[in-house]
Amino acid sequence: MSEGQTIQLGDLLVKAGLLPEEKLDEASRLALKMRLPIGRILTMHGHVSEAILAKAIEVQARIRDQAISIELGIKALALVARENLDIDQAVEKLTPKAKPLPVPTENRLGEIIMAAGYATPKQVQEAMVHAAETGLPLGMVLVSKGIITRSGLNSALGAQRLIRLGENERDKIIFALKEARLRAKSFSETLRKNAIDPSVLEQDFGVGELLVMAGVLSESQLLTAKEQEVVEGTPLEKAITNCGAASEPCVQTANQLLKMIKEGMLFENQAANILKKIQFVTSYDELNKVLASIDEIQEEMDEENVEVEIPEILKKAGLLSDKELQIATNLALSNRQPLLKTLIDAKLVSERNLTIANQCKVYLDHKLIQPNQATIAIVYALENNLTIDETLDSFGWSAPA
Repeated sequence: MSEGQTIQLGDLLVKAGLLPEEKLDEASRLALKMRLPIGRILTMHGHVSEAILAKAIEVQARIRDQAISIELGIKALALVARENLDIDQAVEKLTPKAKPLPVPTENRLGEIIMAAGYATPKQVQEAMVHAAETGLPLGMVLVSKGIITRSGLNSALGAQRLIRLGENERDKIIFALKEARLRAKSFSETLRKNAIDPSVLEQDFGVGELLVMAGVLSESQLLTAKEQEVVEGTPLEKAITNCGAASEPCVQTANQLLKMIKEGMLFENQAANILKKIQFVTSYDELNKVLASIDEIQEEMDEENVEVEIPEILKKAGLLSDKELQIATNLALSNRQPLLKTLIDAKLVSERNLTIANQCKVYLDHKLIQPNQATIAIVYALENNLTIDETLDSFGWSAPA
């Protein structure tokens, strides 16, 4: 795993000269103590502005997606802060003008994208030159320029694969791709409508998806690997290791875990949890040690997947004592009514407290926040008359639905 794949936000700010190292150390300790994101601590204490933090996060994402090098990202971030530029302007200003390259005259993926109306010939031609200059695949250049969406590129790659396999006539496949774009429908749906079997493209959960689920690959990196697979005929596993996003032992492990999922020996989230533990292994000795401990990891997963009950959440937040819970439990049993209703009826917990705890339980059950974060969020929400969603947003802890 390259340095660019693992660079932290604070280190990026320090290397760009926007944050003294001692301030980062101080903020890191405080973030750990308060269970807050490092970025929130930095802005709360005025070490960096919200605008610069947002730019740093964007630069970090581009570095991790291999859209720019770590060296260029650091220089660009420093220039953004110094001259109040946006990131694209800074990158363009820092990138030396190369000698004009011969414009490529043909690209099969480009032809498909143009034929389906996703891009004009001029846009594809300019993107091909940029691809030659940067080494990025054509499809990802078009995505980065906002010319085609990720789903559109995925559909175009699927069309190219069907054409290469001879699944149907090229014109019919292109027509289905164009229809998918114009009607904003899935490519599989328009293929079926045009009597073309999409089953070749509708693969089950695969190695790439498992690595994305584990956080080893980003969606951009997977799409880049898939483009290399389709355009250059490189096996997907090899394409993934070629882009430097995952080591060969990690990809091999993902393949083995995928087989275990298909055989019913593991669930997808359990396999992803194992991959998280081995994503940085560099030797097969390390790999074998991890694979030998799958049973132990499974036990850890079982413990982690135990749902937290509402009374326990209330107790941890200091809103319900053990004695009060025991009283409510006895009353609920004797009156044959739900425990939570008994807590309300006995005035041991207010409806507001119960509502907040219920909101928090949703996030806990889906592993979007940790128990200690839940405790902080509940207390803060009650003190400031906020919902849990509003509290998590203010802390920067909220996760996508």
